[in-house]
Amino acid sequence: MAKKKTNAELYLEEQLKDREFARAFYEGLDELRLAVKIAQLREKRGLSQTELAARMHTSTPVISRLENGAKCTVQTLKKVADALDAELQIELIPKDRLKKSTKQSQRASH
Repeated sequence: MAKKKTNAELYLEEQLKDREFARAFYEGLDELRLAVKIAQLREKRGLSQTELAARMHTSTPVISRLENGAKCTVQTLKKVADALDAELQIELIPKDRLKKSTKQSQRASH
């Protein structure tokens, strides 16, 4: 049985029909995902924001901004990865591949 959509889900679905809104939404979502990954890995490594900042030779507010979704450069991401003993991987995935993958995973979950 299909789960009934909430009013928020219905509203978002409607808003995403607007291309400009959808672009901004997904761009922000990508930045938020990256911010969460940085914070999670920092915490997994047992580091405070201050300790990570020291490893990167930067300030605690910079780390806070990164973990709150601020835009940053690839160079900054490399510094974060090095400081967290991680590997930075950046991929370009054709959108048509993503659409097929999303549709297949949605079918599998129903």
